[in-house]
Amino acid sequence: MTLLSAAPLFAMPPNLPKLDAVNFKPPKGDRYVLENGLVVYLMKDATLPVVHMTAYIRTGKINDPAAKIGLGELTAGLLKDGGTLKYKPEEIDKTLEYLAASVESSLGNEEARADMTVLKKDLDAVLDIYADVLMHPAFAEDKVKLKRDEVLEMIRRRNDDPSREAVREAVRAFYGAGHPYGWRSEEATVNAVTIGDMKAYHANYYKPNNVILVAAGDFGSDEEMLARLKARFGAWPRGEVNFPVIPPVEIKGARQVYFIDRDISQAFIVMLQKGVKRHDPVEYPLTVANEMLGGGLSSRLASEIRSRKGLAYSVYSYFAKKPDYGYILAYCGTKPETYSQALSELVAQFDLMKKEAAPAEEVTRAKDAIINSFVFRFPTPFELITERASYEYYGYPADYLDNYVENLAKTDPKAVLDTAQKLFKPEDALIFVIGNSKKFDKPLSGFGPVTELKED
Repeated sequence: MTLLSAAPLFAMPPNLPKLDAVNFKPPKGDRYVLENGLVVYLMKDATLPVVHMTAYIRTGKINDPAAKIGLGELTAGLLKDGGTLKYKPEEIDKTLEYLAASVESSLGNEEARADMTVLKKDLDAVLDIYADVLMHPAFAEDKVKLKRDEVLEMIRRRNDDPSREAVREAVRAFYGAGHPYGWRSEEATVNAVTIGDMKAYHANYYKPNNVILVAAGDFGSDEEMLARLKARFGAWPRGEVNFPVIPPVEIKGARQVYFIDRDISQAFIVMLQKGVKRHDPVEYPLTVANEMLGGGLSSRLASEIRSRKGLAYSVYSYFAKKPDYGYILAYCGTKPETYSQALSELVAQFDLMKKEAAPAEEVTRAKDAIINSFVFRFPTPFELITERASYEYYGYPADYLDNYVENLAKTDPKAVLDTAQKLFKPEDALIFVIGNSKKFDKPLSGFGPVTELKED
């Protein structure tokens, strides 16, 4: 009996046609402005009998008063949970549960959001609740206590995950605990917040001329949806919004090492360098450089530290943009007995990015990975129109989304090298480590002057 070998079947690569470049031409949707200044983005989608809505409110954690950090988060978290002038909290919850709808609100560093999802047949009923939540929150006293207790418990447990603690505290040390980019809620600042403070915060920021409203789904025509919105929001009075002055960022220009000694099985390393301001066109080559350096399992950091040397399971890099200077971050979780090897390799890989231009194939692979991931970020019209609205919120040009792929595709090896040489300065980086120093293979002082912090 003759056995046929299957080896040649696997040895011959398939003869696939060459793929064309990604042709990313997303639909634009429609933009309107109501008389009171409320900006509205609409995009019809009759795929399912569902309507999604999001409101972006121009505020964020960085706008909190220094003595009452947590004010914005409490306010946003209680828009629905604290009831409204028209609806009691229990009535809202009962109605939303019965209709299988949702209304949620939250606050990030630079934005507040209120989200709604509802079946088409229940749109008017739930939109009434959603509008009242945005415009007329009541902040019921018993609900305020529950939300405050929830926030305080989160503060007490914020160090349960040392990997998240390392990133949070590294950013705090980078900007300074006294700067809005670096501060955090504390028990004292949360307990200082009163219901009166929340009402005043809401009255200042939650105004129609300070909101971008996004709706997508099976809502009929634009005219029908605009009529609904005008009926609910048209009488919402516009007004002046008073924003606090955010002080300029001051980044120290020399290597600093911060350390929290903690008896845990791993060492968590974060390295931060000065990044770029939002809207800087260098974001395109920086995006490619970061993808090559630490954007995925095929990146240089993952290949060297994780795959080849086996020093870490999780290692990556990314950059964050800010109105003032953002940061470039590299992260690694490793064994304390080999932490210095992992940290040395982190530094070395940043330096290597600056020494010579990367092969064109590596740059192309990175660009392809970014572009392919980017175009699949918008699986539904709601994700797409929300993205468009967010770019207006953050002050990007109207054609930013439409031209993103084209602008990124222009990046070549020279642009990546120039960007790395301009921005990658590991010799001036802030290094933050959490781990058990008794197990460290080398002293931290070998990486720079060390400041030991107490965990709190």
